Amino acid sequence: AVVDKVVVLLKATGDAPILKQNKFKITASERFEKVVGFLSKQLGKEQIFVYLNSAFTPSYDETVANLYRWHGTEGKLVVNYALQQAW
Repeated sequence: AVVDKVVVLLKATGDAPILKQNKFKITASERFEKVVGFLSKQLGKEQIFVYLNSAFTPSYDETVANLYRWHGTEGKLVVNYALQQAW
């Protein structure tokens, strides 16, 4: 099934602050770098580390649709974020 929007759930890792808005919808055709940019702005940090499945950092060029198709769980794409390398 083709999805137009993907629900992204942001989970703090390590000493990263928990966001008030930790869940949002993004157009599926957007690149992952847009998620990283949003997160960076919310945290007020230029350098952040992001992971999918608490394990690896996807290519920032990849579309959210593909990442969701490959790694989405329970209708969401879960993105862990940290201020330092976590894994």
